[in-house]
Amino acid sequence: MNKLLISVEVPSIEESFDLFIPINKKVGTIKKFIITSIRELSGGILSDKNYLFYDLDTGIKYGNNVYVKDSGIKNGARIMMV
Repeated sequence: MNKLLISVEVPSIEESFDLFIPINKKVGTIKKFIITSIRELSGGILSDKNYLFYDLDTGIKYGNNVYVKDSGIKNGARIMMV
């Protein structure tokens, strides 16, 4: 399996989104994909700024230069975008 299903919480717009992400890309690349997807899904409400991604369960901040498969992100992960 080369994709993970994650839940992304976005407190600034009080929404949560379930998205599939590929495991063979870097987290920084996936962040751009997630931000673009959420902007489209929310009807453009999401502002255009630099967001940080944290694991909701552990509080770990995800770095941009790590591959998703090596980042600790698992299927069903809950990620907060702030």
